Amino acid sequence: MTCWIEINRAALRRNFAQIRNLLGETRIIAVVKANAYGCGALECSRVFAEAGAEMLAVTRLEEAIELREGGIKTPILLLSPSLPDEMEVVANLGLIATISSFEEAQTLDSIAQKLNFVAYTHLKINTGMNRFGARPENVAEIVGRAGKLPNLRIEAAMTHFANASASDETPTKTQFAEFQNATCGLKNMKFHVANSAALLRFPQMRLDFARPGTLLYGQFPTPELAKITDLKLQDPFAAKARVVAIQNLKKGEKFGYGSEWTAPIDQKIAILAVGFADGLSMEPNARALSPMQIIKAGIERAARLQKNPNTGRLVTIRGQKVPIIGRIAMQTCALDVSKLEDVRIGDIATVPMRRLAAGQNLARVYLD
Repeated sequence: MTCWIEINRAALRRNFAQIRNLLGETRIIAVVKANAYGCGALECSRVFAEAGAEMLAVTRLEEAIELREGGIKTPILLLSPSLPDEMEVVANLGLIATISSFEEAQTLDSIAQKLNFVAYTHLKINTGMNRFGARPENVAEIVGRAGKLPNLRIEAAMTHFANASASDETPTKTQFAEFQNATCGLKNMKFHVANSAALLRFPQMRLDFARPGTLLYGQFPTPELAKITDLKLQDPFAAKARVVAIQNLKKGEKFGYGSEWTAPIDQKIAILAVGFADGLSMEPNARALSPMQIIKAGIERAARLQKNPNTGRLVTIRGQKVPIIGRIAMQTCALDVSKLEDVRIGDIATVPMRRLAAGQNLARVYLD
């Protein structure tokens, strides 16, 4: 194996335990959508289920199917609406559908009657995100009419915040107020609104459940939010690749596609078995989070490139950081290892990679 992703289960367990302690009696819906943020949905679901997650949450039906086929028996919440022709699969797998209308409730109830069981759902309320969900003024009617359906239960109501990470708290507080008004008077139901950012910033919004996502995988939604909590998260994700060739270039020789890089002196380069098809982009660091950060990052990058056009993308090998040189190819890149005496073919390097960009074809290797 020349390129893979290592995932540390112990870090996942530690992150989950810290969030659980922070939330107290609020139960956890562990979000494992998008292949568990690149960490592998099936194995992460096993870890979180064993750690005590009340539910798991995914976006798409096919994600839930993968978990059920992998033996996951924990309740699974579908965060997005299901299409009418998907409803029977949702019911057969015992998934918790998110609905936004009485018509969706009616469809699922009819299927549940045919299958002779009770289907459980969560009602999504649109409080300002405006992607999907019932309008607040329609909630009481939907719940009232759905309550008469014999084979369907709306067990919870939920909403999703559009600006929970923003410094201005007003939009999130406004959405929460909308949600409270819409659900006032609803009985025998649970409620959840808090994503990773909201559960950190707004303890009053933790309610019956919270839906941590990025926190479980060792990342804060913004650097600022890391400063307001005692959580000490661990990053479970590491992209690894092996050296597959070593070349000695003479001063003036060019390298790679486009011959864009020229050796300024005699140099030793190591060819690493990872490229842009694997998720190693030309800018492997995560995007800046605000206009000011974008400007600052641009200025810093320009200064680095002016000082040395060949640096700025660093890989760790034999405990030292070395730069990627030249154009990143589809499944390879090159490192300047001139200052390392004993780099050999087969050596393992740790590569900076955004986890959601990491190739789904790359093996996930789980460590304890």
